[in-house]
Order: sequence, then structure tokens, then C-alpha cells
Amino acid sequence: MSGTISAVNEILVPLSEAKARFHELVRELSEREVLLLRHGRPVGVMMGYDAYHALLERLEELEDRLAVFEAREEGEDARTAWAKVKVEAGLDA
Repeated sequence: MSGTISAVNEILVPLSEAKARFHELVRELSEREVLLLRHGRPVGVMMGYDAYHALLERLEELEDRLAVFEAREEGEDARTAWAKVKVEAGLDA
């Protein structure tokens, strides 16, 4: 009997089962994430490279927006705030 539980965009898999199904789970990563469980509790996540890369890009975008917002809160105008973000990110030549 399988301990796998399916959710909309992820499958929950006990570590003991994941070891035996590793290659199968890697194939699943193009469609959904795999949440790894130990004693019924989440301990890790497997996700496809494209999803991982998209997540990192989105995080970077949100960090940039937050930096601009914080700069504006400190009284800087949007242009000055954006210039500051670019310098901090190493994008200003």
C-alpha cells in the first residue's frame, strides 16, 4: 500500500517511500512538487528546475519592489529609490 497523498500541485511522499521511487518522483517534477515527509511531517521539497528558477526570479522582483517601497517611505523619490536598488544589486555601471 502506498503512503503517497496527492494534492492539487504537489504530492506528499514519506521519505521511506521516496527512496524507492526516486526516479519516478523526478519525472513528476515537471508537473508538480513533491513534499517529503518524515513521521508525517514535512522535511523537504523536490521541485523542477524551471519552477525553482521562476521562484527565485519572483523573489528577486519582490525584493526589488520592497527596496523601492522602503526608500520611498524614507522620503526618496522613485527615481532615486530605483537608482539605489540598481547600485545595491550591482546593475549600475
